[in-house]
Amino acid sequence: MDGIFVKNVAISIPEIKNIIKKSKEFISDVHLMSVNPEEQIKQLLGYVNFATIHFESRNYAQIKEIISKYSRKIKIGIAIKPETKIEQIYDLLPEIQLVLIMSVEPGKGGQAFIENTYKKIEELSKIIQENNYKIIIQVDGGIKDFNSKKVFDSGADVIVVGTFLAEKPTKLKIKKLIN
Repeated sequence: MDGIFVKNVAISIPEIKNIIKKSKEFISDVHLMSVNPEEQIKQLLGYVNFATIHFESRNYAQIKEIISKYSRKIKIGIAIKPETKIEQIYDLLPEIQLVLIMSVEPGKGGQAFIENTYKKIEELSKIIQENNYKIIIQVDGGIKDFNSKKVFDSGADVIVVGTFLAEKPTKLKIKKLIN
């Protein structure tokens, strides 16, 4: 979060690099909520597995250029805001490895899950299957124990859970998310 694309600011690139150095056994995906994702991707090359940029952060031609320029060096993901339609990213799907569907407005934790996200997940999952794309579907925002199963059943491969776990992380909460 750069304070421009969304109002909040999150961890810095040096902090990300430090975290990655200490946790190399994990797959790393950095969600870049930034108006200048290309500059951040350059700094993250060699450190992270995935760099996920927001479709809405640049114009379409600039997003295509970033994907073309960096997709051989790092796995590129595209994040879409709740109001962005799946059709808007159809042409990008053959070139990316991950789609992050935001199920809340990006930039602030603790929001409620937006219900029409299930249909977006199903639609994207169907397109991926029909075209035999190798794309991970990730969903972020408002994920709790009572909706995680439906998110997975709709076609998500990965969920991002923040506030639900941060409030009081327990093994039981984690089990409820994945069962």
